[in-house]
Amino acid sequence: MKIQLKKKDVLFPVPAALIVSGLNGNYNIIAVSWIGMVSSTPPAIGISIQKSRFSFDLIKKAKEFTVNIPSSKYYVETDYCGIVSGRDRNKLADTKFTFIDSRKIKTPIIDECPLNLECKVFKEVEIGEHTMFIGEILEAHIDADKTNDTNRINVDISKVDPLIYCASVREYWTIGKKLGDSFKCGTELKK
Repeated sequence: MKIQLKKKDVLFPVPAALIVSGLNGNYNIIAVSWIGMVSSTPPAIGISIQKSRFSFDLIKKAKEFTVNIPSSKYYVETDYCGIVSGRDRNKLADTKFTFIDSRKIKTPIIDECPLNLECKVFKEVEIGEHTMFIGEILEAHIDADKTNDTNRINVDISKVDPLIYCASVREYWTIGKKLGDSFKCGTELKK
């Protein structure tokens, strides 16, 4: 038996991401869970932010942002960045995160986050009380100790230990065990 939930923001899990935005050293960190890949060619990601948020105006002006995926050990700092406004607090000082320079854009990345994406906004889509900023990923960074290097960089998700968010129930989780390889495990059903 299924229970009807009506219209509800219930899709889980999603990454708990820290978005850095701003100009000329005036940067803010916001926690965002309305986020997802929207294209492979070009590589692009979408983030949705309420128009009332401090980071909204910063992204509108700078036309760029960084996506920083924290490991699960930073769930308290991540939550803090989502519940406190950068208008009132210096979240960088409060969380003790460290900004380091990006390679392709002016907005910095967070050193403590194992995965970082440098994004340039190329489209904005208004959706209700949110605007989705679609950013082309100009550069991606991964901590060297979070890979299993073979002929190419293979990210070891267990080492990244990304923080994930479950909307609707409002909980942070970690990832469990690997079940299989995509684009491969489903081929068994072809036989």
